[in-house]
Amino acid sequence: MEDQKNNYDDRINAIRQLLELFKFERMVYLGGTVFSVIVLLGCAIYLLRQGESQIPAVVGMFTSTGGVAVTCGRLLKMWSDAMQLLSSIQNNN
Repeated sequence: MEDQKNNYDDRINAIRQLLELFKFERMVYLGGTVFSVIVLLGCAIYLLRQGESQIPAVVGMFTSTGGVAVTCGRLLKMWSDAMQLLSSIQNNN
C-alpha cells in the first residue's frame, strides 16, 4: 500500500514538474488563442453590422480561425508529449 502511495506521489510530482516546464509555452499559445478568438469575433460583428460581405473581414475570419486551430493543436501536442514522457517514466519504474 505504501509503495502504491509513493508511486502516486511520484506521478503527481512529475506532472507538476512538466506543467512548470511548459508554463511559458502554454501561456504564449493561450495568448495566441485568445487573440485569434477576439479577432474572429470582431470580424464576425463587423460583417453583421455592415450587412454586406467585405473581403478583408472574411480573410480576417479565416486567418483567425486558422490561428485558433494551430495554437490549440500545439497545446494538445504539448500535453500529449508530456503524457508520453510521464508514461515512459512510469514504464521505466
